[in-house]
Amino acid sequence: MKLYSAIGTCATAIHIALEWTGEPYEVEQLDFKAMKSPEYLKINPSGVVPTLTDGDMALPEGAAILLYLVDKFPAANIGPAPQDANRADLHRWLVYLSGTLHPYFWPHFMPMRFTTDANGHQAVQEASHILVDKSLTLIDQHLDGKEWMVGNEKSVADAFLYAMASWAYGFEKPTSAYPNIHRLMQRLANDPAVQKVHEAQGTASKALAA
Repeated sequence: MKLYSAIGTCATAIHIALEWTGEPYEVEQLDFKAMKSPEYLKINPSGVVPTLTDGDMALPEGAAILLYLVDKFPAANIGPAPQDANRADLHRWLVYLSGTLHPYFWPHFMPMRFTTDANGHQAVQEASHILVDKSLTLIDQHLDGKEWMVGNEKSVADAFLYAMASWAYGFEKPTSAYPNIHRLMQRLANDPAVQKVHEAQGTASKALAA
């Protein structure tokens, strides 16, 4: 298996999940130029990360990749099996993180895509922060009294949240202001597999610095 990733993106979640499987894999970190190269566009015509290749298969989309890893490596126990009662919850949170929380961050990182007013970028970012707060508040409430996003064990949903919630530590209302999320982030930051991913990326956990 090979993961095409970019440091600091949600692809970090797949990197963590791959490490949790204990199976052999490799990672190629791409910059924006490499994502738009003819070679990579043959693998993922959208020109974004993540993409996982496994033999002849090339699978894009973070949530799809994470579900693929859950099912391909059931012994790794990184998510409930299809017949498990918690499986629907796994689907719920992977779709929510991918389809709701992740897009809420885009206006923060790329405000120029959301306004034709060259002087309106700050307002776009402020709107992004309102939406991110709404989403993180919902997740924080879900985590009240829980250790993990789904069921009673860590799963790929936690890895997905870890990658995205890390982005908000620098916001005016930082991730550390959501106590249940912050506790989960710190727990994951101390996970040996997560630490190995940070080491491979040359990054440090923002949760431990907060």
